[in-house]
Amino acid sequence: MATTEKKVTMKDIAAEFDVSIVTVSKALAGKDGVGEQLRQEIIERARELGYTFKKGNDKGGSHNVAIVISERFISEDSFYQRVYQRILMELTRRNYVAILEAVRMEDEEKGELPKLVALSAIDQIIVIGEISNAYLTSIVKTGIGCILFDFENEDYDLDAVLSDNVNGGYLLTRHLVRSGCRKVGFVGSYLSTRSNLDRYVGYRKYLIANGLDFNEKWVISDRDEHGLDIDLVLPDELPDGFVCACDLTANRLIRLLMEQGYSVPEDVAVVGYDDYANNKVEGKELTTYHVNVEEMITQCMNMLEQHCENPDYRYGTVLSYGWLVERKTGRYHGK
Repeated sequence: MATTEKKVTMKDIAAEFDVSIVTVSKALAGKDGVGEQLRQEIIERARELGYTFKKGNDKGGSHNVAIVISERFISEDSFYQRVYQRILMELTRRNYVAILEAVRMEDEEKGELPKLVALSAIDQIIVIGEISNAYLTSIVKTGIGCILFDFENEDYDLDAVLSDNVNGGYLLTRHLVRSGCRKVGFVGSYLSTRSNLDRYVGYRKYLIANGLDFNEKWVISDRDEHGLDIDLVLPDELPDGFVCACDLTANRLIRLLMEQGYSVPEDVAVVGYDDYANNKVEGKELTTYHVNVEEMITQCMNMLEQHCENPDYRYGTVLSYGWLVERKTGRYHGK
């Protein structure tokens, strides 16, 4: 058997066969997608090179995964609470041990990691939603594999899975304009998260591309500097329609408009983003953009399995495309 001083990686084996690391990973884990002859050749060559096979790795049974989420995103009706539950189910189905780590705001600001992570009791980390640079820096220093879910951070070499936020904001704005709106506003604190910023960029992109008016007074904040909900304040002059950063904010806006005597969508059309919340407010079915969470989770699990096989594995950022869901609130019936 050939021996080497340095640890043999899947990258080394892939170079031997001129195939991808993913192909080697599937072959060593006994997964579909690799011909049987090639699989046997890869396994035999891996043994010759002295590759260390991981027991139970094809089922993920030996890996502890921390699902990290900032406390500001956790509530009974929050999008990320639902996402966490679905990721947890998928990890359990794949025989991973999943542990939720809800990060307090003061710990996030200081970059103070949970004890299980700090003590290296965790093999992989999935961070759901935006989290501070201080906290990400602390995670990166541990050397533990980390995947960002529904956000990315260009300051770190970390894999990420995203919804197509810019395209979603663009399509929602286009829908309102094609339905008759000529003055379109945006509801959402777009600097609070990168996802909100991208949705805002998609909204502005459509207005710019089509020469439509933009008024800063039509942009309404929904969160404070800590990411917590604040009261919505309507401008003196309302636009024809609003693109909202998420469904919960859209529902809050609809309630406020109705309380002040406006009809939705006859006076003001409203569209949301996510397609997960209770999409009815006083019988008004919410037009929204559907986030393809299932595909995002599948992409995340694929990355996770590769991280478990090869700590040096990097995939980059993956976009999962969703679709517009037309209901009642986005159908503008004005002149």
